[in-house]
Amino acid sequence: MKHLKSLLYWLLDNALAWFTPSWRRNGRETIAALTRYTNYNRHTLTGETLELCDSQKSKLEAALLRWDKEECVRLVKQVEIQGEAMPGYKRGAVVEMVESFMVIMVIFLGLRTYYVQPFRIPTGSMQPSLNGIIVHPVNEVPGLAGQAWDMLTLGSSYVEATADTTKSIINIEDHPKYLLFTETTLTFSDGSKVNIPSAKGAVMQYLKEQGKFIETPNGIRLGTYRPGETIIRARVDAGDMILVNRVAYHFRAPQRGETFVFDTRGINTSMQAPSAVRMSDQQSGTHYIKRLCGLPGDTLQVAEPFLLVNGQAAAEPTIARVAAGKAPFNPEGYQTINHRNQPLAYMTDLGPVHLQNTANPAMREYAALGDNTTNSLDSRYWGPVRQFNIIGPASFTLWPFTSHWGCIE
Repeated sequence: MKHLKSLLYWLLDNALAWFTPSWRRNGRETIAALTRYTNYNRHTLTGETLELCDSQKSKLEAALLRWDKEECVRLVKQVEIQGEAMPGYKRGAVVEMVESFMVIMVIFLGLRTYYVQPFRIPTGSMQPSLNGIIVHPVNEVPGLAGQAWDMLTLGSSYVEATADTTKSIINIEDHPKYLLFTETTLTFSDGSKVNIPSAKGAVMQYLKEQGKFIETPNGIRLGTYRPGETIIRARVDAGDMILVNRVAYHFRAPQRGETFVFDTRGINTSMQAPSAVRMSDQQSGTHYIKRLCGLPGDTLQVAEPFLLVNGQAAAEPTIARVAAGKAPFNPEGYQTINHRNQPLAYMTDLGPVHLQNTANPAMREYAALGDNTTNSLDSRYWGPVRQFNIIGPASFTLWPFTSHWGCIE
């Protein structure tokens, strides 16, 4: 009976701590403080101090077990007075905050390294299954309340910039921000800069629509702005933030049709023609997210609009819906690559390719294709993904709270 009572009180004081009386919480916190103090300082404390701390802990635990409020309150106050004479017992708020922060960081890094990893989708290669960053021109920027609502529900932010002098764009460069985000910087001839919370490709698409990014036979011509002219006024929809399950493939094999994330070690992602501006935002990325469309030993071929696996149209629902070309998916389905236009491409109209199923598991090959195949730099161009590249399946869309929120197919 005594052990059952102790278990019930432990559950009340820990699992249901917020619903217990404040005097019990104070008692538990004092016991924890005494334990921490003796553990941290045992090598410097005298035997008398150690005995005092152990005695007070035992008395407090007994009072809590008896549900003796008066004795618990008395002992807590007594320890507070005694703590004034114990060097290092009273710890400052800054020390507590730093310690809590370090514990949180250790837990976060441990989870990220061994279990789950957050991943922000920067491009539109998986749309409409998953959203990348999209830049939408707007006529006006809403007020603070409207911006806050769009940020909460859509993950959207607004950017607006106007030219104060006559100047031209001389450089467009993107870079990571806060580990999870991508930012593109426009640099102008007068030395000024405009930062846009978006991938480079989406920004260039916006500039192209505004007539400020023009491809000519002699190269690319960037726009010039006059004083008072709008450089950008747009709503930037953030790419979906997903969680990648890093341990799943330790217990099961990758499955055709699922969404997965992999790194690009050993993959030449910049091999396509430089004129392919629409996919320039996907070049040289360190991590990609695609649909796993081919397993080791498979023979693959694109026969528009279908993806053929071992001579038959892929039957997996997530692949078949892309081939069907029904809205909101791309109406073209899977697109083949013309060998004349892309002589270095892996999957072309020359015929099928075979994914190696080697004796060395790390070198087994997989095919990764984007659902938005007309705008996806994927295995059709740069070839197979080897098993050592694979991080894990994309399991959950964490934010924003759109129709994509929840488990990922």
